Amino acid sequence: MDTESPTDEVALALDAFDRTFASGDPNALAELFAPDARLLLLHREPIEGRPAIREHWTRLFGDYDPAAWRAEHEVIDVHGDRAYSLSVYSEMLVPRAGGVSLMVRGRLILFLVRDPDGAWRVTIALNSHSRPVEQLASDGEIP
Repeated sequence: MDTESPTDEVALALDAFDRTFASGDPNALAELFAPDARLLLLHREPIEGRPAIREHWTRLFGDYDPAAWRAEHEVIDVHGDRAYSLSVYSEMLVPRAGGVSLMVRGRLILFLVRDPDGAWRVTIALNSHSRPVEQLASDGEIP
């Protein structure tokens, strides 16, 4: 029987994170975070704990459709039951009420820990933008 390496396990967890983010399901996304996780977003105070993280995603996904989320995982480093990853991402946030979409390009660092049940959960998520946020017209073009 083939067993996955710890790096493969973390890569699968990152893929699940990406799919769940793009699905716009705040409850499912929050469950990928450890109970005491921290979300450290650009120009914001830390968001601490799974309930606060869930609330953040609920607000964001209520306002914007995140389906255009794309990430490339450039670094995955595993040390026992801890891991971190560096990804570059792009997301087009499409307002659910209509209007101008936002194109965000940046970097994402995730620190993960393996639960006793074997699941990898995010303990810290930290992002930065690699370009200023761009406003896009409804046809996807920069106005």
